[in-house]
Amino acid sequence: MALRYNSGLRISQNGRELARLLDDLVAGWPTPVEEIVLVGHSMGGLVVRSACHYGEQDGRRWTNEVRHVFSLGSPHLGADLEKGVNALSWGFGRLPETRAFASLLNARSVGIKDLRYGACVDEDWCDCKDPDEFLNDRCTEVPFLPDAHYYFIGAALTDGPVGLALGDLLVRIPSASGRGSGKGRSIPFEVDNGRELTGLTHMDLLNHPAVYDQMRTWITRTRASRPQLPPATA
Repeated sequence: MALRYNSGLRISQNGRELARLLDDLVAGWPTPVEEIVLVGHSMGGLVVRSACHYGEQDGRRWTNEVRHVFSLGSPHLGADLEKGVNALSWGFGRLPETRAFASLLNARSVGIKDLRYGACVDEDWCDCKDPDEFLNDRCTEVPFLPDAHYYFIGAALTDGPVGLALGDLLVRIPSASGRGSGKGRSIPFEVDNGRELTGLTHMDLLNHPAVYDQMRTWITRTRASRPQLPPATA
């Protein structure tokens, strides 16, 4: 099942709506749902994390069946492009001669502005009086669902420093992996639940065979590691 969301809305608003839709889907499914796998590309990975958070917070039934959550090129710690536009618009706004350019740049949607630091919940933005404030990370950490496995796949155009700097042209590996530099925020992906691919762009992650193969490997690995119940006796 594929789902589109409104990038003009806050990521947390999309997350709440996805949580509601999943509740309706599970309630209306013709057979009992035993396993849910969620896959989000780019901003979609943040929407999925938000939906899991609000689903658990609101006591929605589907969260108990989530087993795997995949993020493909998701800017968990923010997108450099959005940070750059924020800095540029802030600079333009300092001078009356360029203030019109700042207003033009700041007309982008609140959903896109949420990508600046990967805002997933209302608390990341609700107390902010100026959505265009200069590079201020207000984001809090959103805990994972306790019974689900979370994974990330990030990409870089090439190996080495150039690949680290460019990433997949939209999201760099440190943000996709949730492992920023220094003592800042960190997303708690398990060591074996991440993959960095080389030679791919951001959009390649949507349908590249290497991405599918890795996702299938992770799901198969987890199923194989589940304890086998003894056969029933008369």
